[in-house]
Amino acid sequence: MSAPDHTTEESADGRVAVKVGRDVAGYVVEDADHPGLWIVEDQNGQFIGRMRSREEAAAFLATWFGAEDQDWP
Repeated sequence: MSAPDHTTEESADGRVAVKVGRDVAGYVVEDADHPGLWIVEDQNGQFIGRMRSREEAAAFLATWFGAEDQDWP
């Protein structure tokens, strides 16, 4: 499964908003305690996990966001 089209917007506080369309899927933040890793947060700022790159983290969030909208049996 490939990530849906998404964009990123950097803010002054170092957070990167990941957007799918106009909706914010979540945020990516460089992990100060674990250099080289990026923290993945949902729309409410809740920790989801860590990824090795900002791009991987953004793609994960976009995919996760799209999956939440699916109607699973």
